[in-house]
Amino acid sequence: MPSKKTAYTVMKGDNLWNIAGMQDIYGNPYEWPLIYKANSGKIHDPDLIFPGESLKINQGASTMQIDAAIYHAKHRGAWKLGQPTSSDLKFLKESAAEFLKAK
Repeated sequence: MPSKKTAYTVMKGDNLWNIAGMQDIYGNPYEWPLIYKANSGKIHDPDLIFPGESLKINQGASTMQIDAAIYHAKHRGAWKLGQPTSSDLKFLKESAAEFLKAK
């Protein structure tokens, strides 16, 4: 099994879903919110990332954080390119426990 990356440089055509699904990242595309949260200072809209951006990959997420990320990915709702959804902002602001408690 390849070692898991702790950083990733965005390539043309990438999106958080595909990056999270890579075996040397998480191997599960539903974990993309973990990348979003780890890079919230540089990613304004999780649907817009740009080639050349260097992203931190959180390989130390707890089971609860992973569960919260997957829940958010599956229940995010409608989105509009160029602005984060209210659920995206809630996911960023709250701890995993708070986020899961409200589901």
